[in-house]
Amino acid sequence: MLVFLYLKNSDRLGSLRVLHFNHGLRGDASDGDAEFAKELCDGLSIPFLDAKADWAVALDKVTEAIGREARLGFFRKATGASAATPAWVVTGHHADDVAETMLMRLSRGSGLEGLTAPREVSKAGGGIHFLRPLLGFTRKEIQSTLEGCGISWREDATNDSDRNYRARLRKSVIPSWDLAADRPARLGVSRSRSLLAEDAEALDAWTDRVWESAWDQDLGALATTEVATVPVALQRRVLHRLVGGVELGAKAIEACLEALAGGTRLKIEISAGVFLEFSESTIQCVRESSGMSGGAWGAFRLPLGSVAYLPDGARLAFEQISEDQSLFSKVLAGGNDDGKSAYLNDLGNTCAAVTVRRRQAGDAFKPLGKSSHKKLKTMFIDRKIDREERDRLPVFVWEGEGIVWVPGLPPSGDRRLGSRCESALRLTYER
Repeated sequence: MLVFLYLKNSDRLGSLRVLHFNHGLRGDASDGDAEFAKELCDGLSIPFLDAKADWAVALDKVTEAIGREARLGFFRKATGASAATPAWVVTGHHADDVAETMLMRLSRGSGLEGLTAPREVSKAGGGIHFLRPLLGFTRKEIQSTLEGCGISWREDATNDSDRNYRARLRKSVIPSWDLAADRPARLGVSRSRSLLAEDAEALDAWTDRVWESAWDQDLGALATTEVATVPVALQRRVLHRLVGGVELGAKAIEACLEALAGGTRLKIEISAGVFLEFSESTIQCVRESSGMSGGAWGAFRLPLGSVAYLPDGARLAFEQISEDQSLFSKVLAGGNDDGKSAYLNDLGNTCAAVTVRRRQAGDAFKPLGKSSHKKLKTMFIDRKIDREERDRLPVFVWEGEGIVWVPGLPPSGDRRLGSRCESALRLTYER
């Protein structure tokens, strides 16, 4: 059950409101939580503001991220929050939440930003500021206090379920950790989170100085040399700040860091119509509906799960496709258009990105259906691909294996799909 306190003015407790967002994911139990919260507020004469989600997708498709965005949308609407007039929302997160969150984030490879959540004070954008005054107390301590005051509460039945990661940690891992530890584990984790938060604040302050030095207001871009010479931890923060609220995936950020380290050009789509573009002199976040216009291009890395555009507007993509037997059967039967896409066997794949470059003299590879390598020039002639088009086509190169595909030609025979293939890597070329 989610109940949030809202202070219209942090100096006046008389301005207290209670916000409740009903995700509607647990049927009658969710509605019961809302009714319980309303009755509690009525008894205390506290104004109660609530809303119930109306999902456009099936309930089993509602992820934590989707739920969070819907919840924040309700908060902003209910409070009238904006950057100019922020609203302070008080939550009941406690020490157990800190321990669970840290274990979850550690297993997912999070950095300081992830490991210091939840913080005592944080901003969610759009004028919503969170306050969490109970992070130093365990769930048991809070429940004991409520019992002592004769106050009842509601329990979410999914807390005892094994269906989600957090519930499994709460039910099995945390209790075992407490038994194995020689001191209260949750309070120790809370202290670690506080210390890490101090480090994060120091890095944030350093990032401010790097940003001031690197940002060119007239160009709307960062100076590449200024960013490339600072520690990687600062580079990550500067890039996250550059893209604003757009989520930077792990593969995308690693590709960006490699571009900085190698001084290479890169244009990577991080969201629909939103790109990070690296050149020798600038780093820009651009929003556009079409690809790059004009100019030559050099070799760059295309990370798995990303999209890039060439100067002539051609769209390139590298992605993983899973459990589409009808598609795989069509490819195996020779029904794929090699001019637009290529499907590669991902068995034993350790390749997080392919290199995209122009053709070079002597380029050759073993295409599907052939027993030996053939030169690109020969295959272009056999396929009647004209000279102008040959210079325009990208060449996809897999580190350690060489060329795996050129649009208009069959993909590498060494990466042929198997008859029982459950997943594949797809390269796409669209103009």
